[in-house]
Amino acid sequence: MKKNLIVIVSLLFLTLLISACSGGNTLTVGTQTYSETKTIGFMYKHLIEDNTDLSVNVKTDMSTDTLVLEGMMNDEIDIATTYTGTALTSFFSMKHPKDREKTMEQTKNQFAEEYNIKVLDPLGFANTYSLAVREDFAKKHNLSSISDLKDMASDLNFGSDTSWLERQGDDGYKAFKELYNFEFGETSPMSPNLVYDALNEKDKNIVLAYSTDARIDVYDLKTLNDDKNFFPPYDAATFVREESLDEYPELEELLNKFVGKLDLDVIRELNRKVDIDGKNPKDVAEQFLKDENLLK
Repeated sequence: MKKNLIVIVSLLFLTLLISACSGGNTLTVGTQTYSETKTIGFMYKHLIEDNTDLSVNVKTDMSTDTLVLEGMMNDEIDIATTYTGTALTSFFSMKHPKDREKTMEQTKNQFAEEYNIKVLDPLGFANTYSLAVREDFAKKHNLSSISDLKDMASDLNFGSDTSWLERQGDDGYKAFKELYNFEFGETSPMSPNLVYDALNEKDKNIVLAYSTDARIDVYDLKTLNDDKNFFPPYDAATFVREESLDEYPELEELLNKFVGKLDLDVIRELNRKVDIDGKNPKDVAEQFLKDENLLK
């Protein structure tokens, strides 16, 4: 009896050990703090669980894209959504900062070679910086592109997050002034969440916005065309650990169903449901997949 008990305990311990080492049949999706990555993260979860025997844990509110990618490199995260320009500048030097296709190609190649992470084709939208004004202000001053601001910039009060104003790299305010050959009369560092209200309430003439933010539509704002291609590409794509794909090869076909599905209008509408209407990202994700006939 004692011998049998020892054998049973040993087998149980071995089973637990194997399960711990393999992580079982559970994948982890990492998301940043902003809504679109949470919603897309839950899309991954719903689609994978609907089509496989795998379970998916969504780890939300990771503070930065860099932290998410480091989680993948440390085998803590299997799948994530992030952006070409952000990913490259966090770990590499961008070779073609003005060319979207070459930037995507570089992202795919370098993350595969250096970190064993596969980058799928673009989801269909980019979350880039944009300069935004009120629609009535744009019409009054006939503004469509950033260059149209040159003769009036010195009279404008500009609101922006602190990091962009202070950034010394190729995509910060200092480099912006050099390329466009003007600067704003007053610059105010602000929380990114406050710039839209400040613009809507006319406390600011112009702000640095994020192209996917739903408040651009809600507040009837106009984003100005970056006619000198200052801002580098920030195309959204799905990043997956190669080891996870090797273990579960069916994942790639499933995740590729999202390629090209999410354009700027779609992602803004999804963000609006979460940020403005107060809906849960998990529910928004599920409804989107149902509407697209992607769930069984």
